[in-house]
Amino acid sequence: MTTPPDVPASTVLLAVDVGTRDHAGAEHVVHLLDGVLPADAPTYVASTHAVATDNGPHTAVAASWTGAAPEAATLLAQLAGPLGQDVGVLVAAAGDEDAAGPAALVAGARAAAEQHAGRTAGRLARFAGRAGVERVCAVAEVEALDAVDAVEALAGTEVGPDTLVDLSEWARPTWRDGRAVLTVQPGREHLVPFESRHQIPCCSDH
Repeated sequence: MTTPPDVPASTVLLAVDVGTRDHAGAEHVVHLLDGVLPADAPTYVASTHAVATDNGPHTAVAASWTGAAPEAATLLAQLAGPLGQDVGVLVAAAGDEDAAGPAALVAGARAAAEQHAGRTAGRLARFAGRAGVERVCAVAEVEALDAVDAVEALAGTEVGPDTLVDLSEWARPTWRDGRAVLTVQPGREHLVPFESRHQIPCCSDH
């Protein structure tokens, strides 16, 4: 795989597949990546993706940022120990691809990377400004973030710029047709995310 045409040549596109079966496992991988990738960079975005390979349907992780690219083998070594299982890693940068790990897991990583690059699917777990809006805030504040295109409510609920949303330290927009949309629903006092962090017990405080 070469760097997709909609990803600038200076952008590093990385994906990891460990065969996790749910969002909790994927969130744990994202948390581990926080420690080995430039997660504090303003261009850093990490997302989780539903993929299907010879291992069956599962969840993989992808990330992108502007900067230096790590070697796939080095990243695999950094993750394999803490995860204690097989890892597939794919790194694409400047038109080149570097991969390491079992072929089936590399295939899953490639599928996640393609979704991430095309913004066709995936839920954003890390993006610039996330921590600043993980509280009670106005819809306009969320939509002002570069990484979020819109806040949309379930059918029958109106949302305006001044509508308050209680993100409660949990904001996971999803990519749909190239747009990052945060879906919300009515809560006790304010609108709340459609996906609750309490549904994700592993690493829910990260």
